[in-house]
Amino acid sequence: MLNQIIVISDGQSNVGPEPSGIAELALNKNVKVNTIGIIDSGRNKDSILELENIAEKGGGLCELTSLDNLSETLSRVTINSVYSSIEEVVSNELKELMDLDLYEISPNDRNKIINMIDKIGNEVTLKCLILLDTSGSMKNKIAVARKSVLELLIFLKERKGENHIGFMTFPGKTGHYQLLCDFTTDIDELKEEIENIDIGGTTPTGHALEGAIKVFFKEEEEYSINQYII
Repeated sequence: MLNQIIVISDGQSNVGPEPSGIAELALNKNVKVNTIGIIDSGRNKDSILELENIAEKGGGLCELTSLDNLSETLSRVTINSVYSSIEEVVSNELKELMDLDLYEISPNDRNKIINMIDKIGNEVTLKCLILLDTSGSMKNKIAVARKSVLELLIFLKERKGENHIGFMTFPGKTGHYQLLCDFTTDIDELKEEIENIDIGGTTPTGHALEGAIKVFFKEEEEYSINQYII
């Protein structure tokens, strides 16, 4: 199973912990953090740098996109991150077994391995939590952002592997973040929950990443507690 977080934002965090440090904690728990920055003519260099740092520390990908191209970018980042993770594992195995890099082996053998990576990428189980910035600056972008998330869900249905997708907004109605939908394979359930988005407030990206980590490992914590109860 591949664990992924995708942060979609148009601005810089302005409250809470420094987000790239939290992204590094996520990576240490084998959850990669990817970022998508929605940019416009008045792009903020600091916000772009922050999103790049989050992805770097989180071991993921960062892409910048216009609002019009958000849907395509979201799908591309999700799939590319899956294949990147698998390629990294395969490359490490090759290095350990043969002391070779993937691109140091013969073209014929390399093509076989790349085909294997493609097959695994299509069949591996994906667990992905989407974090959508719903601060005040997203007011005129939220309809397109919502549509892009829904199109990603449709796109992922074409994969052979299971897709467990969750959806979180930041900030939330009563706090720094809100989990609108826990991990589910039911696309219709996600569609219904994604309609319930409130806009306004600050941009607590670090807090949202902390919340995302808790969501990923909630089941493990509950299991640990139940062991003592039983």
